[in-house]
Amino acid sequence: MVHYRDAAEAGGSLRVGETIANHVDPNRVAVEMVFAYGDAGPVTERAKVPCHFLGAKGPSDFPAWPRARSLFRSMQPDIIHFQDCVFWLRTALLGTSYLKIAHLHARYQPPAESKGTVRTHPFEASQLFRWFLKSTDAQVCINNGARRALLEPHWIKPEQSYVVYNSIDVDKFRAHTDQARARAELGLPNDVLLLGMLCRLVWQKGCIDLLSVIERLPERWHAVICGDGPQRDELNREIESRGLARRIHLLGTQRDVAAVYASLDAYAFLSHYEPFGLVLAEAMAGRVPVFGLSGDGEFGEPEYPLVRDDLVELVPFAREGNYQREVPSEVFDRLAAKLSYFGACPDKYRGMIERAELWTRTCFDAPIQAEAMTRVYENVFASSASSGAGLAEFYDANRALGEEMIATRNSQTLMTATA
Repeated sequence: MVHYRDAAEAGGSLRVGETIANHVDPNRVAVEMVFAYGDAGPVTERAKVPCHFLGAKGPSDFPAWPRARSLFRSMQPDIIHFQDCVFWLRTALLGTSYLKIAHLHARYQPPAESKGTVRTHPFEASQLFRWFLKSTDAQVCINNGARRALLEPHWIKPEQSYVVYNSIDVDKFRAHTDQARARAELGLPNDVLLLGMLCRLVWQKGCIDLLSVIERLPERWHAVICGDGPQRDELNREIESRGLARRIHLLGTQRDVAAVYASLDAYAFLSHYEPFGLVLAEAMAGRVPVFGLSGDGEFGEPEYPLVRDDLVELVPFAREGNYQREVPSEVFDRLAAKLSYFGACPDKYRGMIERAELWTRTCFDAPIQAEAMTRVYENVFASSASSGAGLAEFYDANRALGEEMIATRNSQTLMTATA
């Protein structure tokens, strides 16, 4: 399984790879992780599988190319699973017979003809990216929307592509529940309500919008932003210019994000585009209620939704392809009103929080993704022409179970309330 580097700021693809590697049945699949750049990091520390480091300095580090070929020759893998599109490594492996899978972590679209000053879709399919897709034996997409976006321009083939939804280790986020202890560990105040975000500091995550939400909330609300990235300086300037320094807490990159979720009273979801929403699953698993904007993304796609109206509180807002479009004041007002009500009446949201945790555990827990991915590996290795590999039925059964459990829980709550 190939990644760029073992570093917390590497993003969602690293968390996806770690979850699969640590939860597949080793009697069916033996996983080894390969990192193109850098040294051991947090994933290696937690890994249940061997980890290797090519130590490349970049695509033009040509001595790394034969080093990579030598490593894979020693491992003799049946399949090389590219969690990240390391183009130079795919080129270095030209002529090898290993089966190759590309994992696609977003809905890609053709590059905009003229970008100008408008911020376009953050995932654009370059010519090199399209070559990479065609050079692989199978493609795994994180949802149906992502798969359809690649099928429609014929960049991939139906018989070679799969949908495997992301997942998280639910128990990891349920285990760390002591809010006071988590805040003490992170140096956060204990006498306020904390609204948090965990993300790379990039424009499409909506970090600046979080400041607009905090401005509309009572003084007892503070914001926590966990992560780092190119927008950090701009964010700091905005915090200072709006006079919010006392109420905004920037944590930088944290190795234990479970503690960050445990410290929060609510999670802010403000992404301009979100391919799946691992942070949503993590917050729901940690019993942190999610408030935010509906935005653009596949997190609520009807086939197998991560987000449903009874699990989160989202204010409708569509950018309609213009990812630079500003959020109207009245939208922020509505979101702040929802948060203010939650702050005043948290018990009213107990049912939503319980349903969200139950849904995540039933439909998006790590063993579910590990089983689905194992079926893909077995199917690709067997050169089967059936790209479904029974995945649709597998996910339908999980969804039906989740819906049944939520319906049962709702009925029990109603009986208790009317007893």
